[in-house]
Amino acid sequence: MDARRAHQLRPVIFLNTVPKSGTNLLNQLLLGIPGSIMNDYVFYEGLAKDLPMQASVLGKAVPNDVYMGHVYYSPEWAKLLVRPGIKTIFMIRDLRDVLVSLTYYIVEKLPDYPIYEQLVALPSQKERYLLLINGLDEYPNIKNWFGVFQGWLSQPGIFITTYEELMTSKASRRRTITAIAEFLWKDSVPPMPLARLVRCMEANIDSSNSFTFRKGVVGGWRNEFDDEVIAAFKRVAGDVLIRTGYEKDMDWS
Repeated sequence: MDARRAHQLRPVIFLNTVPKSGTNLLNQLLLGIPGSIMNDYVFYEGLAKDLPMQASVLGKAVPNDVYMGHVYYSPEWAKLLVRPGIKTIFMIRDLRDVLVSLTYYIVEKLPDYPIYEQLVALPSQKERYLLLINGLDEYPNIKNWFGVFQGWLSQPGIFITTYEELMTSKASRRRTITAIAEFLWKDSVPPMPLARLVRCMEANIDSSNSFTFRKGVVGGWRNEFDDEVIAAFKRVAGDVLIRTGYEKDMDWS
């Protein structure tokens, strides 16, 4: 295959994540692919009213483009993101750690967030966790907040990974990056030998170069939750942890 044909077969990459699940980490990995370019447009929500405009943006994508977003699952979006030439990666994280990261992020950096005032008015981080776990009349509980993304976990044709697979160990990270690279170039030719490509992707990780990165700790919720918060989380979203593989049952603390 000549170089021009190989270039044409390079995929458009769509990075879709649950918020606070390691978006910037995966973004850096993908931008470690030689020639990849991050598009400035970020896809949020993917509501039906926005679909024509967002589909138009995606329709202009060219090989080597990388897009990222936090797009809710819908059959319409599934059709867009499994089209030939588009490779979609969906990443999740332990929802308990997502909750911790999201809470700090809203309070410290998102004054325009819908329930910012309610959160900062609370006297403790514990009470903020409980608010986000239980939700408000005008804001979903943590289970429903995650639920709009859940359909991606059973969507054929996309690559599903977790934050933990990239952070637990060097060996786990290398295996996961290799699997991502194999998925991206399953139907085409990588720009260099796969092992070298994986090294380039891994070398591009820089957690200090991220506005949204705080600690990135795996299992950090254990240092944040007391018994009351744990009980509330189990009651509202314990089944989510089982469905996503983070717990086998409700017997955790």
